[in-house]
Amino acid sequence: MKSFSERVKIERERAGLSQTRLARMCDLSGPMISCLERGKSAGSEKVLVSVARALGVRPEWLRSGSGKREGDWSDDLAAFPNAAPQPFPERLKQLRKEAGLSQRQLADFVGVSKAAVSCWETGVREVPAGNNLVRLAEALGLDPAEVMKVDGKCATPRNEVQLLAAFRVLPEKRQLEAIMLVEALK
Repeated sequence: MKSFSERVKIERERAGLSQTRLARMCDLSGPMISCLERGKSAGSEKVLVSVARALGVRPEWLRSGSGKREGDWSDDLAAFPNAAPQPFPERLKQLRKEAGLSQRQLADFVGVSKAAVSCWETGVREVPAGNNLVRLAEALGLDPAEVMKVDGKCATPRNEVQLLAAFRVLPEKRQLEAIMLVEALK
C-alpha cells in the first residue's frame, strides 16, 4: 500500500502539476509540497483539504488510502474543523514549520532575534512591518501579501507593504521628504 507522501506525488504528477504550481493552487509555500512528498510533514488538516481539492481527490483517501479516491467530497469538509483560515500568529507558525525552519533559522534570515519571531508567533508582538515582513516572506517562499492573509483576507495590500519597506530603508531626512511629498499629493 502506498504512503501518504507517495499518493501526493503520484496524484500531483497524474495532474501534470509541478510542486510550485500545486503550492500556488493551495496557497502554500513551495517547500511544503516537497516536504509532503518526502514524508517530512503530514501537513495540517487545512493543508490536506487544500491539496486534495487541487488534485481532485478526497482528503480521507489522500491521507489514508481508504475509501473512494474521487468524487464529490464537499461533505468531507465538515470532518476538518481546523481547515478554517488562521489568525496571523498561528499562520506564521504553521508557514515556518511547513518551510522546515526553526525559529532561530527564520530569525537569522529576517535579521531579528529568535525572541522577536516567538513574539510574532504568540501574538505578543504585532505583525512584522516593512523590510522584516518582506524578508519574512522571502524566507517562507511567499509574497508579503500572502503572509499577511488573516481569516482568508489580506490584512495589508501588497503595494502598501512594498511602500512601507521602501520607506523604512530611507535615511530619516529622505523619510521626511517622502512624507511631505505624499501629503502634497493628497
